[in-house]
This record gives sequence, structure tokens and C-alpha cells, in this order.
Amino acid sequence: MQSVRKIQLTGGSTYIVSLPSKWVKSNNLQQSSEVKIEESRNRLILYGSGDVKTDIEKHLVLNSKMDSKSIQRALISLYISGYDTLAITSSFYISDETREAIKKFSKLVIGIEIFEEDSKRIVLQNVLNSNSYPIYNSIKRMSLNVESMIYDTTKGINDRDLDLLRNVIERDDEIDRFQWYIYREVKGKSCEDPNSIYYLIISRILERMADHTVNICKIWLDRADVEVPYQKVVENLTFSLDLYKKSMALFYSKKYNGLNDIISFKKTIMNQKKELLDMGRNSDIATVSFSSEEISRIALYSTDIAELAMDMVLSMQNEITL
Repeated sequence: MQSVRKIQLTGGSTYIVSLPSKWVKSNNLQQSSEVKIEESRNRLILYGSGDVKTDIEKHLVLNSKMDSKSIQRALISLYISGYDTLAITSSFYISDETREAIKKFSKLVIGIEIFEEDSKRIVLQNVLNSNSYPIYNSIKRMSLNVESMIYDTTKGINDRDLDLLRNVIERDDEIDRFQWYIYREVKGKSCEDPNSIYYLIISRILERMADHTVNICKIWLDRADVEVPYQKVVENLTFSLDLYKKSMALFYSKKYNGLNDIISFKKTIMNQKKELLDMGRNSDIATVSFSSEEISRIALYSTDIAELAMDMVLSMQNEITL
């Protein structure tokens, strides 16, 4: 339910607004009751005294059968679900392998530190105030990282620089860090920002683009000495990077003009893929085939970003002129 209240000025410098009487009564408030006001971008969120946020504590009990990968996957899911404190306990001594998995997790995600530790218990704590690092900033950092990964992959193939390709692969963990953080923030604050759903979707697209970029690096590391039309590979990958940069610029601009131009490149992308495959018939067809698939996926995801931007832009308008 929405209601409109006028801001009034009292005492020359204090702004006040009246509260709906029905809301006051339903929350058992009265004169002199305390309420909490939380700032969130361009919104103020009001809590009754019983709704004031308390720290979220969660517990993870380990048994001797869990391997490191299972533990890490559970820790990531709990991180996304949101907590202030996570106590990890075991009736047995926590093994060195498990301890290392927990420490690796704390370094892999954003804002989590080991607060306490003994032989049977490790306590993780969220030390980041998410209001100081909003979702939009995370998307920006994530998209710039993906851009640099694609650019360096192109350069690595063109210059036959295997060290640069290996470096791109190592950077994939940074993309995962941002994606998990965005998942966590959207889950906790989806009601506060109407664009949260679009940030969630684009974070998934960016993560997939990073994965395809890593796949290209692995292909060329394994087949660095084969004879393939690498110049065409570089050309197609450069085109994909340019399309990606344009789609992200339009996403950030929140403007409709230009989005259809990006989306219309789908046919061009598939034609480029076919041309590369045709050129690869007289060389290492496996390298060319795998590369063309990964490159086309990056370009097609760029058109997906444009479609997502269009969904977001049009959802913000009550009157649209096309």
C-alpha cells in the first residue's frame, strides 16, 4: 500500500513527515516509540521497533564424510543466502584439508573473514557494509574484468603469448567473487532496487562470457603449435569484444536507441562462425571448431545483454515512443 505525505519544515532546519496512523497502530507504536530509518540510495526504509534488523547467525555442522569440494559448495550457498556470522563446527577435529578449504573460501568471496578458530570450530564473519559497495559498482567491476580478459585473450593469440593466456585463466576466480556477491546482495535487497533482477541476470551472462574466454585460452594453450587461420580467429574475437563493449555502454546508459542495432548482429555472428569453420577445413579443424563456438557464444551473449538492457529500459517507462 502506498500513501503520499508532504514534507514539512519545523524549527527552521528540521524536516518532518507524518506516518500513516494505520501503520503506527498495526506495529504497536505510539508517541515516543522508536523507529529505525535506513538509507538505501534514493529511498528511506522505515522499521518499527520490532523490525529492527538483528545480526543473522548461521551454523554449519561438518561430518567426517564431507570432502573439500562439497564443503566449499555449501559455503558458497550459505554466503549467497546471507549471514553476519557463520559458525562451522565438528564433533571431530577439523582436518587440515577442511581447514584449508574454509580459508580458501574466505579469500575467494568478498567481505568474509575468519573471526575465531580452534580445533573443532571456525567462525566466519561478514565485515563488509554492503551499503558502501552497491550492486551497481560490482557489475561495473565485473564487466571491466570480462572486457580485459577478452582483450588479453585476443592479444595472447595474436602474439602467441602463452603466459598471457595462462594469466587470463587465473583471473576467472575474480569474476566468480563478484557474481556470488551480487547474488547475495540481490537476495537481501531485491525489494529496494527495481533493477536488481536485471543485475542478477547480467551477472550470470558476464560469468558465462568469462568461462567462454577461459575455454578459448585453454584451447590455444593445448594447441599452440598447430597451423590454424589465427588471424581470422583474432578478427572474430575482436569483433565480439567490440560488440560486448557497445552492449555494456548501452546497458549503463539506460537508453533505448542503439539496442536493436546490437541485437540485429545475430546473423552476422553466425556467418562469421561459418567463415572461420570453412577456413579451418585445411588445418586443425578441432582447434578452429572449438574456437569458433566459444567466440560466437561471447558475441551472442553481447546481444543478450542488449536485449536485457531493452527489458530494463522499457520497464522504467510509462510512455514509450519507438
